Amino acid sequence: MAKLHSKLIWSIMIALLVFIGYLYWMPGQKMQARGGAPVVAVATSKVQTKPMIRSVNALGTGIANHSISLISPSSDFITELNVREGKAVKQGEVIARLHDVQEKARVTELEGILDEQKRQLNRLKNLATTQATAQSLLDEQQTKVNTTLAQLDIGRAQLAEMTITAPFDGYLGLRQVSVGAYINSGTVITTLDDLNTLRVAFSVAEHYLAEIKIGMPLSVTNAAYGDSAFTGKVSAIDTRIDPITRTVTVHGALPNADLRLRPGMLLKVQLELENRIAMQLPERALVPQQQKQFVYKVAPDNTVSQVEVSIGQRNQGWVEITGGLNEADEVVVEGTQKLRSGISINRVGG
Repeated sequence: MAKLHSKLIWSIMIALLVFIGYLYWMPGQKMQARGGAPVVAVATSKVQTKPMIRSVNALGTGIANHSISLISPSSDFITELNVREGKAVKQGEVIARLHDVQEKARVTELEGILDEQKRQLNRLKNLATTQATAQSLLDEQQTKVNTTLAQLDIGRAQLAEMTITAPFDGYLGLRQVSVGAYINSGTVITTLDDLNTLRVAFSVAEHYLAEIKIGMPLSVTNAAYGDSAFTGKVSAIDTRIDPITRTVTVHGALPNADLRLRPGMLLKVQLELENRIAMQLPERALVPQQQKQFVYKVAPDNTVSQVEVSIGQRNQGWVEITGGLNEADEVVVEGTQKLRSGISINRVGG
């Protein structure tokens, strides 16, 4: 039994040695069949000429183009209220009217007094031409007319304050008062917002200040509308830098005729700093060596050669090529660690 067991062990060991020898012998045969050079599986890509868009992202807040609270300038009862919540109003449209009987009566009274004083003034002027009256009487009457005119202007202004109108086209907010209520001066009646254009306020780091210009394109997204982007332009740049955060506040203007965007919304802003045509390739194709950048360029016979390239801007996984390659040149983007010049490649992806 011991002798049989020993033979079995020797048989297993010989079989293992034959298998290991086969493993070492087969790659050598494949290399000889291919001229002694291994074929490396890689992924490649071609140099492309396309827009190089460089942008900065920020979080912003929606602001109405014009926004006010309509308040009562006087204290009195509300006799008319035309607040249709959420509805559009035109500039000059009456929003509310206060009890104005006393103000109207005062204006009518002053207009009557003024007419009489003007008649007296004209009579004195006629007499003055014939020197039948003293100049002092004429001057006194002129002063009375001027005083009444001033009082009439005040009365008309007080009467106008009893009517609250829309100062610009916009949309009314929620009603805060009711018809018949007595309100004090300064009471908020409702709000008015111009929503046809929405502004977005956001901050960017100060080192972008030299690149930001009025009219630059931007886009915003909001969680309520998924990936739908709303486009606009930079409308204003703050004249001051925040000394604590070292950021500058920028305002953008967005067309909003469909009223989908509202003041107070949290908006994700993408400000486009640069948009130009450039020759590019995937950034992962670069093989850095010391202070230089190289790529493996694929020849028509599927061999590769290491080529030094000059690079420019990098953006979202792509790098600008300013020298060393031409458009449509094919380079290796995956598997570069296994390559050296002269090796043949087999494309397995791109």
